[in-house]
Amino acid sequence: MKYLGVDYYPEQWGMDLVDQDLNDIVELGANAIRIGDFAWDRFEPEEGKYDFSFFDEVIEKAKKRGLHILMCVPTATVPSWLYHRYPEIMNVNEYGYAQPFGARRGHCFNNDIYLEKATKLAEKMAEHYRDEEAIIAWQVDNEIGHEGSDMCWCETCHRKFISYLKGRYQDIDELNQRWGTSFWTHTYGSFEEIPLPKPSFTAQNPSLRLEWERFRSHSAADFIGKMADAIRRYDKKHPVTHDFEGGTIDKHFSPFEIAKKLDFVSYNNYPVWGGQPAPMSDSDLAFSVDFARGFRREKIWVTEAIMGQQGHNDIGYAPKPDEAKRWALSSLDHGVESLFFFRYRGFTKGAEQFCFGILDADNVKRRKYYETQSFFKEASQRDIEYPKSDVCMVYDYDSKSSMRIQRQSDVFNYEKECQKLYAQLYRRGLNCDIIDSSEDFGMYSTVILPYMIVMDDGFKERLKKYVKEGGTVVMTARTAWKDIDNNLVFNERMPVGLTDLTGSMVEEHESLLSGQKSSCACGDLEGYGTVFEELLTVTDAEVLVDWKDNPFGKYAAATRNRYGKGRCYYLGTSFDEKTLDRLFDDILKKA
Repeated sequence: MKYLGVDYYPEQWGMDLVDQDLNDIVELGANAIRIGDFAWDRFEPEEGKYDFSFFDEVIEKAKKRGLHILMCVPTATVPSWLYHRYPEIMNVNEYGYAQPFGARRGHCFNNDIYLEKATKLAEKMAEHYRDEEAIIAWQVDNEIGHEGSDMCWCETCHRKFISYLKGRYQDIDELNQRWGTSFWTHTYGSFEEIPLPKPSFTAQNPSLRLEWERFRSHSAADFIGKMADAIRRYDKKHPVTHDFEGGTIDKHFSPFEIAKKLDFVSYNNYPVWGGQPAPMSDSDLAFSVDFARGFRREKIWVTEAIMGQQGHNDIGYAPKPDEAKRWALSSLDHGVESLFFFRYRGFTKGAEQFCFGILDADNVKRRKYYETQSFFKEASQRDIEYPKSDVCMVYDYDSKSSMRIQRQSDVFNYEKECQKLYAQLYRRGLNCDIIDSSEDFGMYSTVILPYMIVMDDGFKERLKKYVKEGGTVVMTARTAWKDIDNNLVFNERMPVGLTDLTGSMVEEHESLLSGQKSSCACGDLEGYGTVFEELLTVTDAEVLVDWKDNPFGKYAAATRNRYGKGRCYYLGTSFDEKTLDRLFDDILKKA
């Protein structure tokens, strides 16, 4: 292990407790602390007046005890002076409501004034601490996009969205043609006429909405990039990271795009949160860590690992004895090389009073303290290897966004469907890399494509080449239905451009809603499908699963086609677990 530590907030307690706290943190077996998160008002109590004396003293005390520092740039919460002097920096929702002061992430990260103040803070911190030998890395911002802050509908976002579109299309005529704006008299006379896709009586144009999703991703990546660059202007020695939160897969940005701006990826690992009656499964926990590891396909840090019960207003499930330790140890098996527990001590005031830490408000060393100590002892003796994977799952931001824009079934959930497929690998003890659709997958024996509804011609050619040369690909329902503008494709059978690869095509289709199932049979095994029902006509493929007693007629539900030296599987529904088990027994023969 590189660094084992705790998230420490001395500004919430004052300097009187720091000496004893640091002694006890060392006693835990920690060699690092993470500080500075959410402390903008300490570093800049007044506009343009910077004060580093408090954290300078904390760092000096930490250094005397041999502790390293992960220094955070605290731009996820704005100080009171910034809000009251520049209220226009605040995030605006789709109904025109501007966020009030007093919560966190209330700002718009596209706002020019906010960007100026945030980058200036990063520059001043980097300039001040660039020669500080105790610092091991910088963390910029905190959990980008968390709690709905990845969306903003303010005037600045609208203006920058129009500018973004001008860079994407040659002229307004090209945009009108590609978006099909002749429908419902939506033809635009200029880029300035294009609205933000706010809620309306009926659905907005899916092409407009997909470009809006792309713009949101571009905006988040641009903000993190500006923050990282601000650090690097003054400090080129220490690497820059950002702590992605657990629900990142469902955010309005691609974390793979943001990760390109960083030197390494950090992740906040919460298997359970307030109001939830039970933690996520071991398989789902492994999926979430592997997903974060895939952003750069490198080892990662966990900057917030749960130890105590969590929540703001609702709490609920408390980790049982040694359970949080087991979760932390499990993350090490998936390429985590440094880990910090959130938090050393919970605070008795403010919105996170129920985010309990290693110590509770009574400040007594009890079970959680000694459980953490036990984890640090075991983890410090580990050599962390990067997991070697023979199988990958492909994440595609455009497709995930398209499926959110037009969900098609009320029970479709992109993350849950990915987890369902991942569980087949986890139960078999197979490592899995989760990679971006732009990356090369040629080194894997098996590639899984969950619900990749938007697919360009270049990806299709890469896919065919991969299978022809011996690879195995698994496609799900809704694969390659749409073009890059989020439109169905005229005069083509689905999956568009891939029917020679699949050896089958979609003849009929239906969405299955809450409570609905369609019966199927995989040999002698009877099962069912949910979410989507695609009825497949076979040209060259073998039928693996048949729809049973289907009113549309006799069609396949899953097929396997030999293509060159490889194999292509097409799964036309979300199968029950027993049927999926049997299919993956065949799929993973070569893995």
